[in-house]
Amino acid sequence: MNMQNKIENDINKPTELDFFRFVYERQLIWYKRFILKQNRPWTKDQTLQRYKIINMYRELDKCTIYLVNKLKDIKDRKSVLINVIFYRFFNLYNLYEDLNIPPFNEINDELKFELIKRFNNLKESRPIFNNAYLISSGGRGIKHINVLENLANLDLNKLIEDIDNSKTTEESFSYIIKIPMVGPFLACEIWTDLTYFNWFKLGWNDNDFVNIGPGAKWGLEILYGKISKKELRIKLYQLRDMQRKIFSKFEDEIPWEKIAFKEASSNYPYLSITNIEGALCEFRKYWRISHGEGRRKYFVPFEIKFDMITNKDLFF
Repeated sequence: MNMQNKIENDINKPTELDFFRFVYERQLIWYKRFILKQNRPWTKDQTLQRYKIINMYRELDKCTIYLVNKLKDIKDRKSVLINVIFYRFFNLYNLYEDLNIPPFNEINDELKFELIKRFNNLKESRPIFNNAYLISSGGRGIKHINVLENLANLDLNKLIEDIDNSKTTEESFSYIIKIPMVGPFLACEIWTDLTYFNWFKLGWNDNDFVNIGPGAKWGLEILYGKISKKELRIKLYQLRDMQRKIFSKFEDEIPWEKIAFKEASSNYPYLSITNIEGALCEFRKYWRISHGEGRRKYFVPFEIKFDMITNKDLFF
């Protein structure tokens, strides 16, 4: 019997309350650790104590924090766009420092060859792609060279024009996904990053659109069983809209409004649709580990790192 059938036939199949209890408990860990500065353990939940479950807010991801800080003072939309696309292909903390380059306005031939040389040097001492997600190789040749070749040939003015003329979030997303070597996951990462810079002409934010990845799909099916593609989006938005009601059931504990991340991009104090999608991926991981399934990545504590740019602790 496969995992899906086991879930559908399990009399202890989780409910929305179980999902939001997981979200609450994981966010409470962040609050106790970084706001209250408490020592471990931050939870009694053995799975959350032992295994790595990422933050409920994408804005608290260390690479997202890094990228936002790196580009926050750039006003030129073209520069923001090319740097976001470039960065997300590699998705490495301190990438610009490791390459010893500042953010740029475009990738011309001169910069392309210089970046190839610097990536070749960097590759001798560390991986140059983040293994958190897979990037297409782009066909024959060396992957990072293919990425840089494609970015150098990208018509940024036409891409911006197409996105600006889009009537819907889905249409704007469709233009990003056409960038060579960009699949649905990476396109959604790029689209969401752009919202953090108020980049879209129509003011879209991370509560207006998300592409539902396979992890979130499996998370939804843990809750609801096998559902159609159309129902996936309906259920996702229903979860977002029921947050306030369900979190109020925990009112005898620390209120959600208190532990929420106050600098979230949108929908404060509740999770945006983007963050609900991400939480479903982590819930799926959590549920499988709790039931003896799936791969495990153990949580390894470390000292809080201080960001000299923002004068804040890095919350990851």
